[in-house]
Amino acid sequence: MAISRDGGHSWPTRLDLELGDGFCLTNNSQEKLNREFSYPSIIQAADGSLHVAFTYFRQKIKHVHLPLNAIR
Repeated sequence: MAISRDGGHSWPTRLDLELGDGFCLTNNSQEKLNREFSYPSIIQAADGSLHVAFTYFRQKIKHVHLPLNAIR
């Protein structure tokens, strides 16, 4: 995830939510041959923290919670 603090002119902060090679040249998800992360969605909670959800290897939905101090 990249964070901009100047309206999108620069993106100096980067957070890796998940590490992987992103291989996705197959539809074989059962044997974990499709290792893509896709369809990200993000919301900001009332306390300022972020909630990110995305597909994980086309097998499940993964949720990551980032407290406000993790994105400063």
